[in-house]
Amino acid sequence: MCIIVKILFYRNLFMYQYLLTSSLWLESFVKKEVQKQGYDIVEVQDKAVYFKWDIDAVARMNLWSRFGNLLYLIVGQKKEILDFDDYFDAVFDIDWDKLIPHDFQVNIKATSIKSELGATPTLQALAKKAIVKNLVWDDTLRESPERWTIDIRILMDNNNLKVLLNTSGNGLHKRGYREMTWEAPIKENIAAALVIISQWRFKQPLWDMFCGSGTIAIEAAMIAMNKAPGMTRKFAFESWDWLPEKLLETEKTSAKSKEFSWEYTIYASDINKHVLESAKRNAKFAGVDAAIRFQLMDYKDIINKGIKGYLVSNPPYGERLEDFDVIWIHKDIARLFAENDNLQGGIITSHEAFEWYQKVKYKKRKLYNGGELCYFYRKM
Repeated sequence: MCIIVKILFYRNLFMYQYLLTSSLWLESFVKKEVQKQGYDIVEVQDKAVYFKWDIDAVARMNLWSRFGNLLYLIVGQKKEILDFDDYFDAVFDIDWDKLIPHDFQVNIKATSIKSELGATPTLQALAKKAIVKNLVWDDTLRESPERWTIDIRILMDNNNLKVLLNTSGNGLHKRGYREMTWEAPIKENIAAALVIISQWRFKQPLWDMFCGSGTIAIEAAMIAMNKAPGMTRKFAFESWDWLPEKLLETEKTSAKSKEFSWEYTIYASDINKHVLESAKRNAKFAGVDAAIRFQLMDYKDIINKGIKGYLVSNPPYGERLEDFDVIWIHKDIARLFAENDNLQGGIITSHEAFEWYQKVKYKKRKLYNGGELCYFYRKM
């Protein structure tokens, strides 16, 4: 029996099912932010948090997720699919006419995990054929390249089918404030996680000695101000005419009313003048430039003058930059933590020798930064 999600045009009359994806090791962060919105958790898997709520969650979760990657709306499910005929029928039975606006391009990506139907190209082609036949009853679907693309995800997991719509568009880590990135950028959702893991107290100073595009400082300011991370970007669902009118506008108004400000002390420094100017512009686009003090300064000058508060940094490591002496940078940071009882926080790095350079106790948190396995070392 195929379970098809029926799209209703009235709010709060139906509990929809969602999938919010995450980077590996950030699942607990995503789960907490879903629970913070009051939503019902269904299941947590590697890189995936399933939950259910009404249609308002499309706008609210996209707007507020600091740690997630993509928010999917589950539009169809069926268990025990063992042949392509059943698969075709399950996809065909979904009410695509309500879901796909006229002339939209359709992009389909399939994933198969431990299932009889493992040929993803075939799954993608059959899904497209089923959707076309549902919509037009022939083999021609008019797709305008000038219109939006609707992304459909086919997930076969242990012979169980889930059909999902990407409500976010681009990944949620793309907040919309970075005009450009320099070498070795850190993703915005990873940067936000570092701030939380550091246990930064907002009334204490926060330092980033290798600020680059300013991402860590900007995310810290947004967290402290309770600023919704999706306020300045676009989402795929904005073009869907079957959603309630002004859904996103209502959520943005509500989010704006929850912001607050304080005289935060956030320092972001870099040795590269052009990089620093870009970071300043990024902070302005994000609406947090007043909360961050940018400094053109070598990290050694900061270490030599001594700092207190919290350090949250993404120093050069691994294959990131060849122009720096990675070992000496990490030894300098280790010495800074060891000699300064008034400094907390930590750094993200793949340089595993870091924790042995000084007699400092760290709590390690495994993370991936740009596909590279790293650890965030938080001073205990």
